Amino acid sequence: MLLKSRLLHRSIASSLRCRYSASAPAVAVPPPLLVKVRDDMKAAMRSKDSARLDVLRGLISETTNAAKTSSPVTTDSHMLQLIRKRAKSSEIAAKEAEDANRDDLRGKELQQVAVLVAYIKDSNFMGEEEVKIVVQQTIGKMRMEGNRCDKGSVMKALVGPGGALNGQLVDRKDVANIVDGML
Repeated sequence: MLLKSRLLHRSIASSLRCRYSASAPAVAVPPPLLVKVRDDMKAAMRSKDSARLDVLRGLISETTNAAKTSSPVTTDSHMLQLIRKRAKSSEIAAKEAEDANRDDLRGKELQQVAVLVAYIKDSNFMGEEEVKIVVQQTIGKMRMEGNRCDKGSVMKALVGPGGALNGQLVDRKDVANIVDGML
């Protein structure tokens, strides 16, 4: 009898320890460009395209490493920044291989650059001419309204909330250089 009451007590106690949750934990949605890279990696694996596969694995590795830092890759612009950085380093490596008379390494690096540049061109990245037009329009509008036209206020009007380039895929460093040239 005592054994039955203890078992009954345990089953009731364990059923009362249920966790109640009002909402499910938030799941971070990867940027569409990262999803495209992952899908392309699967396609490269199926087609046994080792050059493309190496580049895509490297990109995914860099995004995974960035996720462990204070600035993870959360948007297409971050992903595009990562791709541009990687393309630039591959261009430098190709130049160094050429200087060292290593045509085999140079060819490999140039293949990587070609893959990365294809991703940059496929994205909706705004070109330099388009950015110049938007910057000119914004500076003209600010001057007509009598607002202050220094680098900080123009950048805020361009890439800040509600700005002409807010949410667009642009490199802020390039925008800053264009603003400097026009002021």
